[in-house]
Amino acid sequence: MRPSAEHILQTVAGALIADYVPVMEAEKAQAELGLFALLIGVVSEEMERAVSRRLEENRELRQLFAESLTVVGNEDLRERMRLAAQATDTEFRVSVLDRTNNELLALLTEFHAHVEGLEGEGARATEEAIWKCLENWTKRREFATTELFTQMLLASAVEKALQKEAAT
Repeated sequence: MRPSAEHILQTVAGALIADYVPVMEAEKAQAELGLFALLIGVVSEEMERAVSRRLEENRELRQLFAESLTVVGNEDLRERMRLAAQATDTEFRVSVLDRTNNELLALLTEFHAHVEGLEGEGARATEEAIWKCLENWTKRREFATTELFTQMLLASAVEKALQKEAAT
C-alpha cells in the first residue's frame, strides 16, 4: 500500500504534537513545533481538497453569473459575465484554477458593486445570492485540522503543566 501525501503529512504533524512538543523544555520551541504541526496539517488538508474546492467555486460563480444576466444594466459587464458563465475549467492544476478563480472573483466584485447601485427586488435578490456565494466561499476555506491540532496542543500544554506541578 502506498501512503498518500495527506497521510504522510498528518503522521508527521501528529508525531510533532504527540512525541516532540511535550518533551521540549523551552516554551518557544514548543510553540514553534506546535505551529509547524498546525501548518503541516493545514497543508495536508488543502492538498486533499484543493482542486475540488476550486472547481466547485468556479462552477458556483459561473452559475450565479448565468442566473443574474437579466439584472445587469451595463452591457459590457453583462457580456463579460455571459462569457464567464459559458466557460468551463479544462486544466486542473491548482495554479491555473487559482488564476481562473481570481478572475471570476474580480468579476464578482465588479458585479456586486453594480448590483448595489441598482434598485428593485431583482437587484436585492441578486445581492442576497452574491452574499450567499461569498459565505459558501468562506466556508469552503475553513480547516478542520485547525480544531484538531488546537485540541492536541492544549492537551500537550495541560500535560506539561501537570508534570511541572507534580515535580514541585
